[in-house]
Amino acid sequence: MRITYKPAVQVDTEYDRLYAAGRYEEAIEVMRTFLEECERNKNPYGAMLAHISIATCYYCMGQSECAFQSILLYKKLCDEYGAQYEQYNLCHLQSLIYEYERNYKKAKECTEECIHLARLLSLPHELCVSYTILSYIHLMTEQYEEALTTAQDALAIAELHTSKDSRIQCHIYSILSISYVLLDQLAEAAYALEVVARNPFSQSSRLERSRFLYIKGLLALKVDDTELAISFLVEAEALALTTQNSTLLKRVYLQQALAYENLKCFELAYSYMKKYTFMLEDLYKGCTRSKLEDLDIQYNMSTLERLANIDSLSGVYTRHYLESACDQWLSEARETKDDICCVVFDIDDFKTINDQYGHLVGDEVIKAVGQTCREVIQEKQTIIGRYGGDEFVILFKNFSKQHLMHKISELFQALTNLCVTGHDYKIQFTISMGMVSTESIIARKFKQLFRIADQALYMAKSQGKNQIVTLSNTNCHINCSSRPFS
Repeated sequence: MRITYKPAVQVDTEYDRLYAAGRYEEAIEVMRTFLEECERNKNPYGAMLAHISIATCYYCMGQSECAFQSILLYKKLCDEYGAQYEQYNLCHLQSLIYEYERNYKKAKECTEECIHLARLLSLPHELCVSYTILSYIHLMTEQYEEALTTAQDALAIAELHTSKDSRIQCHIYSILSISYVLLDQLAEAAYALEVVARNPFSQSSRLERSRFLYIKGLLALKVDDTELAISFLVEAEALALTTQNSTLLKRVYLQQALAYENLKCFELAYSYMKKYTFMLEDLYKGCTRSKLEDLDIQYNMSTLERLANIDSLSGVYTRHYLESACDQWLSEARETKDDICCVVFDIDDFKTINDQYGHLVGDEVIKAVGQTCREVIQEKQTIIGRYGGDEFVILFKNFSKQHLMHKISELFQALTNLCVTGHDYKIQFTISMGMVSTESIIARKFKQLFRIADQALYMAKSQGKNQIVTLSNTNCHINCSSRPFS
């Protein structure tokens, strides 16, 4: 959560309304108009207010470079006309930008200077805001105890001096709730969130409502109620999308990715991790300090991408991945002239296994088949996938005919020798295979290649099962044997 600077002087209620609603681009336009008026009237103090307000909006939008440009214009005027209060404003916004860029050391230094200036100038509201920001910096540096203590200090100041300011109260209790969640003090976190829920500012601001739902999602994840967490995070995402606050949306995406990963919904997890990463790249591309170099994120992305394409039951690739990968191979083969072979097989009389032993045992058979395929077929330029039910597909690229026949025979024997055992069952089975190669047929898409291989499989079934049939086209039967390629 970010505590943003709000102009102390009410120059334009329209700006305040737009800012509170998260409509930052419109708020910037209001302040640009005000800035032009100040420049015409040679009003440096109003101009400083306009620059700092514009910088704040850019900060909320995640545009740090634009924010820095406005800060430089503010600083130029501040050096000439400003007093200590203007120095506080400058230092305050610099701390936010440094925190945004993850330069927490500089952010902490600026915030501590803000605390010093606020004490010097006897500004309880600004002191409270600065303590709140410092507690957030502690959160970001995983100093959760310090974050909690500092937020409690901010709350004490707020209750003594700014008890009627619902905005700052909302911010403090939000940070308290996050701190409690991360410290596993879940009852205290729930209480802090109840306070936020009753806060008028939380109820009126879409941004704060989104932040509240995000924290509710964090709490639900902590108590392992992942489905409830997702419901909160989905609502938080919808609200965050309307507020232009990219930093909050980024955090929501990350938690959604983690939540869906917990549910083993890897496609959705990967989708949200992609959104998070793309947003992270966009947020940091203009930073003066850092670029996206987070190896942990890259690792998580590759892991989730792999899991999103893996069939959770069999451990081999999904039908969707099979189709897309094969289509790419076939497209490349038009130039490279690579030979693509498609092998389709299924378990003979698999329905009988399900009917006799139940679907859970049938699932164990599918798992065993997938594992055996992975153990036998380990070469590069191969893709093993589950097309659906008990039907599997294996793609080979640029294998010599001799090597290809050897691997298929090896797999056929391994599967027919496989015995799946459990507490009260021992199952052996046979398989039927159909295969086709682009060496002998023309196929531009996976569906065309699969259709002919599937016809070969059907022929193997109709001729007694437990055999391999190879087709060169829909009418030509090349090989049919109960002992493959003997």
